[in-house]
Order: sequence, then structure tokens, then C-alpha cells
Amino acid sequence: MLKRFEVENFKNFKDKFVFDLSETKNYEFNPECVQNGLVNKALIYGVNGCGKSNLGLAILDFSFHLSNEVMTNPELYENYLNADSLADVAKFKLVFQFDGVEVEYAYEKKTHDNITCESLKIDGVEVIQYTVGKPLITKLKGTEALRTDLSDSRISSVIKYIAFNSVLDQNETNKAFMKFFNFAMRMSIAPETASRTQRFTNFILEEGHLSEFEEFLNEAGVACKLTAVEINGEKEIAFAFGNKTIGFWDAASTGTKSLARFYFQLQLLKNENLIAFIFIDEFDAFYHHKLSQLIVRELRKTPAQVILTTHNTSIMTNDLLRPDCYFVMHENKIDPIYKFTDKELRFAHNIEKMYKAGAFDG
Repeated sequence: MLKRFEVENFKNFKDKFVFDLSETKNYEFNPECVQNGLVNKALIYGVNGCGKSNLGLAILDFSFHLSNEVMTNPELYENYLNADSLADVAKFKLVFQFDGVEVEYAYEKKTHDNITCESLKIDGVEVIQYTVGKPLITKLKGTEALRTDLSDSRISSVIKYIAFNSVLDQNETNKAFMKFFNFAMRMSIAPETASRTQRFTNFILEEGHLSEFEEFLNEAGVACKLTAVEINGEKEIAFAFGNKTIGFWDAASTGTKSLARFYFQLQLLKNENLIAFIFIDEFDAFYHHKLSQLIVRELRKTPAQVILTTHNTSIMTNDLLRPDCYFVMHENKIDPIYKFTDKELRFAHNIEKMYKAGAFDG
């Protein structure tokens, strides 16, 4: 899982900004929200403009040079470097923990597709180091035959180059490297987009999830009856009204469409082989507060590491998460709420009331 993240000179983050998911406490309630001492389910609050959205973009920046994922919204990565800084690169560092082994990946970029250097450390020992224009240095067993002069290559990442072009020995260091790489390949920044409605429809109808999806919508407060219809030779989901039907995507409200996409993402999140980490910005922008609570409860059941941002204080409650899983973000720092107060926060505390009263403004 992701343990710690650092970024500098990227968008609004002029100086080094640290997001630490290892600052947990021994709360006895909601233990599933923390795994092996790391926050597994986090909810981030902060005023508009403090950088919550950019934090997600920063954390997932490396996925576009390390994986095969296509950047569907490249405009989000415009104005890449901080406008108030004289530095010509953005710096990133991600620290992961797998079965007690720490993996640290650091890199620098000039733009989202112009990486200048990379390094990888496993339990503090540097095993990969590369700077554009210099030979690749790798100490992983099984990489001895790799070409180290990459000056005329168009590889996007030496990490990816090594993973796809080496037969690594099965020692503990190499196992940690592959755990890191496989985890990185299963990180995502947002739910499925509306453009993937056909994939969702196929999943619901071909894999027999129609009644389950209907039950999910009803539980979420959308009273409806669903059925399958054929339109122009294609099977589609539809609302059933007595003897009449209306296509789901034609009649559903914005909130219901958002729920449908969330339901699909939820099924993927239940399989840790598909998605290991997800960052969802303003996850409940279209939802009633009771529905937001339902969604957090559903996400809490998944094995994936989940980071959410929201402005909805009604879900800041110890019934859902715990004080080391709720974070407050400012322009220059982000910390779990318990670090903003000298009080020993307990299950009975009304942390929403405390937050509104300014108890965590420090």
C-alpha cells in the first residue's frame, strides 16, 4: 500500500508537500480502515483551492509513464510546474509498504511526459538509478543482460523497461520490486467515465448483475424497476413502468448515472487484482448525505486503498471511519484530524461539530 507521498514544484505545490498515511493511532473502532499500520480508507477535507484535486493528480502522475494507461484528460496536467518557482522540474517521491518491506520510488519531470530521472530503493538500498543521458544503473539480479545505454530509446520509464524486459531472479528484493510494479499498475484516479456506458451495460446484462444493480439503486433511494430490452439489435438496460420501458441512460438523472458508474467501479474495487488504489475527488458531489454514508460503507468493505475528497461534513463521524483516517488539508500541509487538537479523540466525540467549530483549523 501507499505509505507516504511527497511532491514539490507541481501545480500549487511550490514547496515540498507531504501526505503521510502511516500516522495512525490505536483506535479500537473501525479497525478495517487501517491495515498494517497504514490508512487504507481516507477522507480529505479542505477549503476550495487548497489543492485537493491537484493532490490526486500528483499521486497518480507516475501511472502515466509507468503503466499502459492512456491519459484521457491531458488538459488536467497543463500548467505542470508551479508558476511561482524558478525550478525547472517537479519532484515526486512515493513510499510503499508490502509485507513489511519498504519500497521508495522517486522521479523528476519537466512536463507530464518528460521524465528526467528515476530511482528505486528497497528497504533503503538503491537498486535502480537513471538520469537521462547517463547509463542505467540496476542492481536487480536478472537485469545483467539489459542494455544500459538508453540515449537513443523512447522508453517512458526505466522501471517499466526493466519489468517488461527482464527475467528476474526470485529473491526477496526482486519480489518487492514486482509487488511495487504490480500495485502501481492497479492504481486509478477516478471512477469510470460516462463514455464507458457500454462496458457497464455489458457487465450488468451479460454477467447477470441486473437484479443486484436494481437492489443497489433502491437501497440508495432510487425507487425503480429495471429490465433488459433490445434496441437496434443491442441489449440495453431500461426502467420498467408497467407495460412501458424507457432506456436507463435516457431517463436517469445526473445523480443516478453517477451512482451507476460508482456501482461498476465498486465491483472492480472488490477485486484487488483489478484495482489496488483509487483516488476519487469530490466523490459525493451529486449525492444526498445519507447516500454518501452508504457509499463510504460500501467502499470500506473493499480491499483497495481508497482516498476520497469531500466537502460533506455530515459524513465526518466515528461511525464511518476514525480520527486517523479523516484528514484536513491546507495549502502547505495535510494531517489527520487528531493531530490538530490536544484532546484525546474518542468514539463518542462529535468530530463534525468540532470541525465546524474550528477545532481542527490549526
